[in-house]
Amino acid sequence: MFDLLQDSVWLKTNSLIKEKYGKSLSYRAMKLISDASETAEKTFYSIGDDLIIPLKSKNMSLGDVIVDRGSLLDPQQKMEVADLVKFLVEPKLYSIQLKQSEDAIKTTGRSLTLVSTKAQILDLYEPEAAEKRKTLSQVILLKSHTELSRNRVALKIHEMAERNLFVHLDDIIKSVSSKEDLASLSDVTIYIDDIEKLTEKTMNLLKEAFETVTENGPLFLVGSNMDMDTILQQNWPENLKKDLAGFFFDIDRVPMAQQTSEDILELLFFQFNGVMT
Repeated sequence: MFDLLQDSVWLKTNSLIKEKYGKSLSYRAMKLISDASETAEKTFYSIGDDLIIPLKSKNMSLGDVIVDRGSLLDPQQKMEVADLVKFLVEPKLYSIQLKQSEDAIKTTGRSLTLVSTKAQILDLYEPEAAEKRKTLSQVILLKSHTELSRNRVALKIHEMAERNLFVHLDDIIKSVSSKEDLASLSDVTIYIDDIEKLTEKTMNLLKEAFETVTENGPLFLVGSNMDMDTILQQNWPENLKKDLAGFFFDIDRVPMAQQTSEDILELLFFQFNGVMT
């Protein structure tokens, strides 16, 4: 799939695997082994010296990633490689497939059966050069069952964004009363350790703030232990839930040693070489 192989997510994933494990990746849209085989539900399996990582969304196959001579890795390394590929490449394939299907609908006027996905689709553009690294969104959801993990990742993103102040919303909420008050906190990272603990009044304030957020305003890092389906079922403002679904990091899906990796966080949340990924 040309769109995938030229995408910065694929190129960066390939680079990460090559640098850490000395292995290169290739992709085949058609599965190497039929879904009827006993390997269909495995996280990975081997064919000769190659490690095969099946990609899928629910019951739909998205093809296979082949790790060249990957079967020679030890079991822990195989699992780490598979986790990274599934975490980084699968969502990108969802986005590409959805975008292509949307284009087909515009051309033919017919509906296609699509994989349901929450992945964000972004048009490529070239922003003006900036000294500081810019995030793809000013609202990022950090999901983990462990509060410490959310805190660690939030601090790492703040550090990478090179903002001056990192503040907890709880510490400043009494001094802000409007979206304008929040918007005035430029060059600040505002961290919410658990969105479920917020009052209805604060939720509504965030909704208003998110609607007018700009790259010159604060960066909101929102923590939660709920999965995305549960968040979307909450009795919260729809626009607020939409913003949270736009950019999120399921921290628990990534090996602990990789959770604060600059390479992964840059790939997920930062503009890549001046182009949005």
